[in-house]
Amino acid sequence: MNIKDRFLAPTPKFWRKVRNVMIGVGTFSAAIIATPAALPIGLVTLATYGLTIGSLGAALSQLTVEDKK
Repeated sequence: MNIKDRFLAPTPKFWRKVRNVMIGVGTFSAAIIATPAALPIGLVTLATYGLTIGSLGAALSQLTVEDKK
């Protein structure tokens, strides 16, 4: 199964929940990074990690499919 087929195949219920949580983490982190106010460097660094984890987690959980055996 290639990546395109995996991306278009239905995602199991558990992984849909994980995907939605990861999208939320990524969105919240992006909002913190884009804030025009001066924030502590540690918070911005943490938000950068959250954005990376959220986007990778959402993409990987979307590629998860059920085994049809």
